[in-house]
Amino acid sequence: MKLSDRGWKVPFVRKSLFQIGKDLRPKIDRLIMRHSLLPDQAIIEKDYFPWIDVLERNWEHIRDEAVRIRTQEIPSLGEISPDHGRIAADRRWRSFFLEGYGYRRAENCARAPFTTSLLDRIPNLVTACFSVLEAGCHIPRHYGMTKGMLTYHLALQAPTDRANCHINIEGPDRLHVISWENGNSFMFDDMYNHEVWNDTSEDRYILLIQVQRPCRGVAKLIQNFFLFCVRHSRFVQDIKRQLDHQADRHHAPA
Repeated sequence: MKLSDRGWKVPFVRKSLFQIGKDLRPKIDRLIMRHSLLPDQAIIEKDYFPWIDVLERNWEHIRDEAVRIRTQEIPSLGEISPDHGRIAADRRWRSFFLEGYGYRRAENCARAPFTTSLLDRIPNLVTACFSVLEAGCHIPRHYGMTKGMLTYHLALQAPTDRANCHINIEGPDRLHVISWENGNSFMFDDMYNHEVWNDTSEDRYILLIQVQRPCRGVAKLIQNFFLFCVRHSRFVQDIKRQLDHQADRHHAPA
């Protein structure tokens, strides 16, 4: 049964990500930062998140599960998410989703059971995927959806030419240029403009996770409501529909 079947009107259920952001994001972000338990910084200290140490200590097991999945089996983000538009125009950016906005991809989790078991221990998880940046790929300068989420990268298979595979994050005080290094990780606020390059001959694999920013009081309630709206928005439903279609096609009898 759909929520609408009961006569409930779910806000923004048919709106795009752009419309949600335009309508609500500035006000929500101001409220969130007023009640945030973390400072407003581009790069967030990892000590705030105890689960990061667990992932870093197990990065090789996570890597083994990720690289067993052939690149050709991982859909490009642009194919499954029309709302990503300009930044996913380069089809060499691929995402193997394990979980997103409360929807778990059971067929994908089955191929990465150890990683999934670690994800189950992360509080306030929003999304998790293996993100592949193929050789030569470039993600244009952009920013994220809300200050209510933080983005985490764990490097699983980084090109040996580290200097030419990096992310630039425009913090309030300086530009952060970060190259991925196997087993290392970082957390950042993706509402700061960032841009990504892989100007090497090797593919880059990371575990990409988004979590809710730790907040207190009313900001926590607003965060949950906003993410509920995103879950039921066209942005997420289009991705879910595309992934469902791919899973059905993969399991269809020959």
